Amino acid sequence: KTLSTLWRPPYVRATLMLWIVWFMVVFSYYGMFLWLPSVMVLKGFSLINSFGYVLIMTLAQLPGYFVAAWLIEKWGRKMVLSLFLLGTAASALGFGLATGLPMLLTAGMLLSFFNLGAWGALYAYSPEQYPTVVRSSGSGMAAGIGRIGGVVGPLLVGHLLGSHWSVGGIFSIFTAAILIAVLAIVFLGQETMGVKLADTLE
Repeated sequence: KTLSTLWRPPYVRATLMLWIVWFMVVFSYYGMFLWLPSVMVLKGFSLINSFGYVLIMTLAQLPGYFVAAWLIEKWGRKMVLSLFLLGTAASALGFGLATGLPMLLTAGMLLSFFNLGAWGALYAYSPEQYPTVVRSSGSGMAAGIGRIGGVVGPLLVGHLLGSHWSVGGIFSIFTAAILIAVLAIVFLGQETMGVKLADTLE
């Protein structure tokens, strides 16, 4: 019953948007970050150094999360989520094409910053799409769709690396996935900052 409610007006638009965004964001996050040490090895670094560099990159995740959490109350959820995802897409493309260590570390830290910031905004934005009676179910199902993406992403990277895809080509896929999420937000999402949320179904 809850699932059918989410897929009928006026909630179908929000549900479609959230399912797309959650899938693409989690697909990209796990696809990129679980393979980062291996990607750094492919870029020519030793495995030990690669883990150290990845640790440096991931240190930028927390600042990204807190900056996004602050900005969503200033600029709104939809805009901040879209901007941070655009930053994620640009950083992913830059990381895939980067060669030297300074470029890789910079792109990797920006990727961590924007990606985790987008997650923070998405966690705030998702439950606000639904009235109280289906809020937890609606946002929970969207996150569940995201978990499917979290399985598909790493498996896809493993397959592509085994097929001798370039790092740039693989990260281009994640760039495209994030851009699809941005389009879903822009065309299907509605701003919820300052909007009184309903308690009952319409």
